[in-house]
Amino acid sequence: MRTMKKSYWIGFSVLEVSYWSFHASFIGFLMSYLLTKGITNTLVSIFLASFLLAAFLGSFIWGMVCDRFHTNRKVSIVCFLTAGVLMYLIYFSYDSILVLAVLYPLLGFVSLPHATNIDSWLLLACENNLSIYGKIRCLPSLMFAVTSVILGQLVSAFGYHFMLIFGTFFLLTGIAAAVMLPDSKDAAQDKPAGGFSLHSLKQIFSTSSNTASGYSYLIIILLLVGLAVAPMNNLKTAVLQSVGGTVSDIGIDAFICAITQVPFIALADKMEKYSLRLRYILIALLPFLTMALAFCAVSPVMIFAGSCLLNMGVGILLPTMRSVTERNVAPAYRNLGHNIADAVYNSVAGIASLLYSGFVIDRFGVKSMLFLCILIVSIPVIITLHDAVRHWAAALRMRGNILR
Repeated sequence: MRTMKKSYWIGFSVLEVSYWSFHASFIGFLMSYLLTKGITNTLVSIFLASFLLAAFLGSFIWGMVCDRFHTNRKVSIVCFLTAGVLMYLIYFSYDSILVLAVLYPLLGFVSLPHATNIDSWLLLACENNLSIYGKIRCLPSLMFAVTSVILGQLVSAFGYHFMLIFGTFFLLTGIAAAVMLPDSKDAAQDKPAGGFSLHSLKQIFSTSSNTASGYSYLIIILLLVGLAVAPMNNLKTAVLQSVGGTVSDIGIDAFICAITQVPFIALADKMEKYSLRLRYILIALLPFLTMALAFCAVSPVMIFAGSCLLNMGVGILLPTMRSVTERNVAPAYRNLGHNIADAVYNSVAGIASLLYSGFVIDRFGVKSMLFLCILIVSIPVIITLHDAVRHWAAALRMRGNILR
């Protein structure tokens, strides 16, 4: 597909912008809101871990639902409506730990997998044209940035009730866009054999390769990098507060994070022309530099600089993981393939890291957590550099043999 209908272009743009602006409006400030109500970092970490565990389970379930019934539109509408109900319930249940313990994971179950389903829907509609995907997908990053910084200032000046106002507006625009967009025809129109089963997972990984171009290698890198960046992303409020940051700085940081991704995602088709091994090195190395900056930080400005580097990596990571999945996973299982990749990076890694990060911050301080993150992210840096050097050395040897 060289072009996309103008109505589809607008519809998917509104859909993507609505989801990510809702994420910025409510989920982005939710931890800060709960901390102001007296909930400790340790307890917030437990809530976030349950949120991510539920998101991990939801990724499998929603991905298989989309693949089995060939519908992203109905799933999107259900997720928007459910997220809206949960938003109001969570906001007014801050004084009940038990209720939050139930509602928080439910939000994760419907919210994080929803982002992947929207991306999968867009890729199906544009027939995996990364030029179209990148230009539409960069818009929500831009709006996420604008929403975060504006809402950060409003919350700082007037209170957290603006979370509900912004969140409600973007949920309604998202539902409207999902209702108007048609479901995309699956590329192969072949249903997964056996419906909902472990057979789907076996099919995804049975054809994948452990080399740098394969799906399994992607999953390994996503897990290792995710283990390092999850504490930084999910406990950013505590990191900023440790260097004198305020709630308005959360919005500024979110703005920087999102705006940095925009050019990289917008040029997804151009990024695809660079060596996959080089992209993997950057995906691992940029988080390493981010953690080092945060560890040495004495002001929010240094955290902002680290966020800029980290999200350059995210801007490279997102189109890379989408294209690797599209190339290596059969059409009948691609929704599930995208969901697994996102779940490993956001949920599995997040759960594992949050089980210790909140406790480490409360007991030993933010610096100790950041030092652990540096050690963890060193592993994918070494793996990607070793793989690239070995590959390039083999290529040079082969070239030398040819020239003899």
